Amino acid sequence: MDIIASAIPHLRDPKAELLQPFLGPDVTLVPVPRSAPLPEGALWPAKVICDVLHEHGYGQDVQTYLKRTRAVPRSSSSPAADRPLIPVHMESIEAESPLFIPDKITVVDDVLTMGRTSFACAELLRAVCPHSEIRIFAMIRTQGLQDDIARIVDPATGTIVGYPSGKTLRDP
Repeated sequence: MDIIASAIPHLRDPKAELLQPFLGPDVTLVPVPRSAPLPEGALWPAKVICDVLHEHGYGQDVQTYLKRTRAVPRSSSSPAADRPLIPVHMESIEAESPLFIPDKITVVDDVLTMGRTSFACAELLRAVCPHSEIRIFAMIRTQGLQDDIARIVDPATGTIVGYPSGKTLRDP
């Protein structure tokens, strides 16, 4: 938790102001499930991130609306060609219909690679919260096979587009 908390000052930096719509006081934070169903007491990195963000004044609350029902290969340890496609994630995650539907939801991931898991989570939430504004936030985003990374801390906003092939295009 200390490592996650160490990122908080960067979120308060004026350069991170563009993240306000993702982490504002009127936003419900929803952690992305891990790649396998969680045993009781298991570490859930995205939930830890949500909790630390909320403890430091980001988001109005943390809700666990998403649950992995069966395991899929981990994106971070799979070659790009073998990573699960969007439909695989959608078939292995359940979205709970909230009693009170939030106006704004941010799906929170620990590491954003291609964005397929987060995209699937956003789509599943859109099905049960059709009028909610849904965004995706990740504490870390990969930058592919770049020769040189100019900055370690580089807040950015962008888009993730899902395709019928089940793949995504993320920018940045």
